Amino acid sequence: MTIQGEVSVDKTTAHYRYLYQTDGGIISISAFELARTLFFHNRHLVNAAYRANGISELAFVDRESTPPKIIFPESTRYPVSYLHTKKARAHFAWLLLEPEARNSLYLIYQYFRKNEHELAFNFEPPNLLGWRLELSIINALPQSDLLYVQRIENVLDARTSVNVVGVQIYHPKRKTEVETGGERPKKPGATPNVDTDPELDLGAIPAFGKRLHSQRNKGFSFNVSGIYDTTLVDGDETPKPLIVPNADPPTDKDKAGVGQPEKDGDSQEFDPTINQDDNNFEEAEKRPQKFLIFEQVVKELGKSKGIKLESIKCGVFPDPTNRSRVIFQTRDEHTLRFFIAILEINQSKIIMLEADTTSLIKAKGASTLILGLKDDAKTNLMEIIQHFSDSGAQWRHHYIHERVNYFASCNHPRLKSKGQLLSEDEYKNKWLGNLKQKLKELLAQK
Repeated sequence: MTIQGEVSVDKTTAHYRYLYQTDGGIISISAFELARTLFFHNRHLVNAAYRANGISELAFVDRESTPPKIIFPESTRYPVSYLHTKKARAHFAWLLLEPEARNSLYLIYQYFRKNEHELAFNFEPPNLLGWRLELSIINALPQSDLLYVQRIENVLDARTSVNVVGVQIYHPKRKTEVETGGERPKKPGATPNVDTDPELDLGAIPAFGKRLHSQRNKGFSFNVSGIYDTTLVDGDETPKPLIVPNADPPTDKDKAGVGQPEKDGDSQEFDPTINQDDNNFEEAEKRPQKFLIFEQVVKELGKSKGIKLESIKCGVFPDPTNRSRVIFQTRDEHTLRFFIAILEINQSKIIMLEADTTSLIKAKGASTLILGLKDDAKTNLMEIIQHFSDSGAQWRHHYIHERVNYFASCNHPRLKSKGQLLSEDEYKNKWLGNLKQKLKELLAQK
């Protein structure tokens, strides 16, 4: 759903609920669910929300550098592993660079200080106008049109007031692993003699010195538009550790407890985190000119009646699993890229997929695949993309048909019409018309 504006705040209960007008009706979201989605992605961010310095206690922004640089202090306890995915880095950059996000996080602390003896949770969220959310909802009352949000499953698009490309995040504990040429390190690592998958026990007390049991919840992602290509920089080189099996007898099943570690504790500390999933494919850091045209055409398509555009991305084809080298033979010396858009039409997900074959040294004609994937769509999509790499940069239609419910291929318009070169606008309009016609034919078959 796309948020079109805030309607009101329901203050009839101790826990405020925020009402928003969306393209699917009026929704009601609890303050805590909003805070969980916006800020509470791990324990360090939760702690920051309840401290006066807020997010500034974790890192600061060097605004004199271009683009801005986010710097963690040498003494930081914020795990570098929480920044390994693009979405996690973009979210952290959003917290520091978006003024409304910083102010909203501080309001959690303010409300807590003013009402520290109350159990209710309240704050003021940032402006969510234009945000696209994936929600689990229920009808509040049989006679009511109000939709109660049980859970925000994904933030599909978080709009920002800033637009930054190439934010760098410096973390002193970031290490660059290097190969050791097969030689054994001087101090080989060993598997710990503690349970790496302990059972969660809410009554157990975490102990000092015990392993931190991090649970990375799958399925949630926070996608920020306006902050792109956020990277981890610097860091020292360290050899990849050689893991040596532990010869000690197996230990008893360990437990993980919640709360702060204590001296007399006997369990691991439970540490849940979210927004740690990236796409199954690598996104391209440099997007070719052709992607910009694809993006413009698909955005225009998304404005058509009955069509909802969910996302547009530029990916890098995975390395072949055989000896095929075609995807590496490009004019710009970058691994061959592909363009992918996800549309929703009549409550069905439609994938538009296109390889940038015109950038190959031996250029090939271009076409846009229109796919309705079978169940386990992510797996089927990645198999189709991988097969392209393995097949010498070619789509094998028989292979695709085995993984889709419906499939069409839309060729690009010719560059000339009646002997005259098409202008860019004419080319895009023809391409858009071809795609609309293919979608119309495809939906008629369903």
